[in-house]
Amino acid sequence: MVSLDIENQDLEKRIELWENLMSLRTILTSEYLPKAQFDDSYILSNGKEISRIWVSLPNVSIHNKNTWQETMSFLRDSMNKLEMFYKEYEDVIKP
Repeated sequence: MVSLDIENQDLEKRIELWENLMSLRTILTSEYLPKAQFDDSYILSNGKEISRIWVSLPNVSIHNKNTWQETMSFLRDSMNKLEMFYKEYEDVIKP
């Protein structure tokens, strides 16, 4: 999984960042990550609530040598696209 997590103690700030990202949702899914998932209230295993945008590749594992190449390619490509998106729209995303 590759994700963009919004973790902020200030709920209002987290909401503002999330809304900024949602204003770019169509661009993100049409030009960068078509299979992106969006969750404004994602609960981590430690109980902390965050907002998350993510993509995942099912049925692969970095611990399985048979899917290692596919997994690494997915991670590299997805991270690169997410970073390109963020850099391109950083002025809109950041309040």
